[in-house]
Amino acid sequence: MSVDLIILSGFLGSGKTTLLVDYLRQDQAGETGVIVNEAGEIGIDGAIVADTGSQAPMLMLSNGCVCCSLRSGLVDTVTALLDAPRPSGRGPLRRIVLETSGLSRPGPIIASLADPVLAAFQPRLAVVSTYDCLAGAHERHFDEAAAQLAAAHRIVLTKTDLVEPQALQAQQRRAAAFNPLAEVVGGAGRAGMLRQVFEGVAGEPAAGLAAQALAASAAAAQRHPRISVLAGQARAPVAWDDVAQWLDDLAGYCGERLLRVKALLRVTDCAEPILVQGVGTTYGVPRRMARLADAQEAVVVIARDIDPAELAAALGPGAPVALAPAGAAPPALAGFRQYS
Repeated sequence: MSVDLIILSGFLGSGKTTLLVDYLRQDQAGETGVIVNEAGEIGIDGAIVADTGSQAPMLMLSNGCVCCSLRSGLVDTVTALLDAPRPSGRGPLRRIVLETSGLSRPGPIIASLADPVLAAFQPRLAVVSTYDCLAGAHERHFDEAAAQLAAAHRIVLTKTDLVEPQALQAQQRRAAAFNPLAEVVGGAGRAGMLRQVFEGVAGEPAAGLAAQALAASAAAAQRHPRISVLAGQARAPVAWDDVAQWLDDLAGYCGERLLRVKALLRVTDCAEPILVQGVGTTYGVPRRMARLADAQEAVVVIARDIDPAELAAALGPGAPVALAPAGAAPPALAGFRQYS
């Protein structure tokens, strides 16, 4: 049995709960479990979700920001949902949606879910983040909003009906500037969009999709005054230990300013290319990509409030990976998918 674990993030008031409630109302098979985490003891969002009448099994984490709670608490909550008896005639849960508080950062949450206890359920992890087209990115809490958007596999535009078409395209470009690796969705046809968001999430991308995202990232990059999208390539030949040290140095220098890392690299001590992904300063387990033997190497780093020249100087001229700002590109409107 495998299950999708979907981290639903987004800033306060950006429409996370509305998105989830609308989806639960059309999930006739009841294949979705829900974990709602709120900052505070009164679970208002949880009550709203429970009022959908969808009979989706739901558990609450009311201990504040989930990334600050004990890892075992979240893992126990996930396993409790997966192990709970299902109503007669219904199959096992196919997905669990963790709706985070508006101030949660996905990186620590992802780290907490990398637990051997969950391995038996073969989880596919993905991050969905909402982007408020009416308010844009909240400058007051920009750090949190940037972390959520940069971690996303899919960015969902919300409140699109409240802005004019020209303003909507401008907000789409701004959302894409946070994360050229994410798919940006929104617009007309809400039912189709909801299915794509919650049922079309594949978690870790397939080998070909990973390579395609890496190759296209520089071309999709948009400019943002506080977000740097850096592209790079390994200096050949390079050993894995050198790459691992470089990743640690990158995280050490950037700290919380590091938002996303995605790299497909060849190293001298492995026959296959290595795929490395990171959210914040949390890196996933490196993966050998045997099917990508002929793929082009690529490195993408997304950070906030970073001077690329100072970063290059800090990592040193002999760093195994050379980084530079991703080149300017045509608008990424091709990645904005409309549903009808």
